Amino acid sequence: MTSFTEPDQAAVDFRIELLRKGWRDDQGVAALVGISLGSTPERSVSRARDTGLLLGVWSEPQHRFVYPEFQFDRFGKLRPEVAELLSILPDDGDRSGWRRAFWLYSPHPLLDDTLPAEVFAKDPAWVLDVAQQEFGGDPLASW
Repeated sequence: MTSFTEPDQAAVDFRIELLRKGWRDDQGVAALVGISLGSTPERSVSRARDTGLLLGVWSEPQHRFVYPEFQFDRFGKLRPEVAELLSILPDDGDRSGWRRAFWLYSPHPLLDDTLPAEVFAKDPAWVLDVAQQEFGGDPLASW
């Protein structure tokens, strides 16, 4: 039996909570954005994920990537600012996407303690600015 330390267990619990949102998988995203099933939707969606146009998080229970909804507008179109946001957020080899998802779904003080994912839907520029402040600065600037 695997035992987790308290912070590890909190991360596991948070991951479970986020997965309960029922985010779409490759086929669901392909259908949402209108990729025809004849054009291998999984490959198109995974290519978008691999090239930083789309954030996918690995769902161990489902054995596939799922995609947080904040990335799509109410018409199912991928928000163009997602790629810029993903270029700012550090991935540090985070192929599972969870590090970025945790940041996006945790209250942030510079966003009035609102979730960046919620603010992004209404004001992506604000989230981009906060992400840039937090992660995009010159690491040598304080020298």
